[in-house]
Amino acid sequence: MAKEKGKTVSKKSRLRVLPPLLIVAGIAVALVALVILWQQDPSASPRTIISSLIEDQPYISGVSVGLTLGGIVVAFLLSSKETQKRCVKSGLTVFAAFLVFGAPTYLLYALRGLGVSYSLLVSLVVALFAVGLFLLMRLLREKE
Repeated sequence: MAKEKGKTVSKKSRLRVLPPLLIVAGIAVALVALVILWQQDPSASPRTIISSLIEDQPYISGVSVGLTLGGIVVAFLLSSKETQKRCVKSGLTVFAAFLVFGAPTYLLYALRGLGVSYSLLVSLVVALFAVGLFLLMRLLREKE
């Protein structure tokens, strides 16, 4: 008997189902854990439920993040080279924007809370701001 052409499924097309499954499984693990914690104490606030999930049971949030990131990485690796290049450029653009806007604000607050000296703090923030501007200018110049 000859195999019908329409019924054979290639290995690559079977692998294309894997990334969405991993991402959905990661989100489902987090949601199921949150629902279970909520049912244990229905009067708890969402903030309390999420903090107890992160602090008391870090393996659940680790599994959830791991499955979701695994799905994203597999989707990236299965994509074409052109798509991979675009994704890397987009990621670098977001990272550069964080360095430009996030370093002077959020990083400043985070490092101030750790007790870093003010002169080191300012020099680090200015350096990260400059790196972010340089990276952003370079990425914008490549697009032209």
